Amino acid sequence: MRSEPLVPDVAVPAGAAPSAVASSPLDAQSDGGDAFSAAIARAAAGLGGSLRHADAAERAVAAGTGSIQRAAIARAEADAEVAVAAAIVDHAARALNAVAQMQV
Repeated sequence: MRSEPLVPDVAVPAGAAPSAVASSPLDAQSDGGDAFSAAIARAAAGLGGSLRHADAAERAVAAGTGSIQRAAIARAEADAEVAVAAAIVDHAARALNAVAQMQV
């Protein structure tokens, strides 16, 4: 079996020790120490913002003040984010199910 080292996608700032930089947004601790739920809450808020933006663009088209191209792009972007969020939820549910089925 061959494995490759994990390379973080976050650059180390000049003068900082590599151990001082979080390798993932989930590694950074929030105020309550619940980083995963904080990351999920930020992602949900961003998704809600995309959906609101698409809705506003559609309303502007309906009112005659918006561009149908911008509304279509905003809706496509929001739909893509919803699809990614659904895939993440599905993956997390499968992982939780696998952990729940482990024998202790």
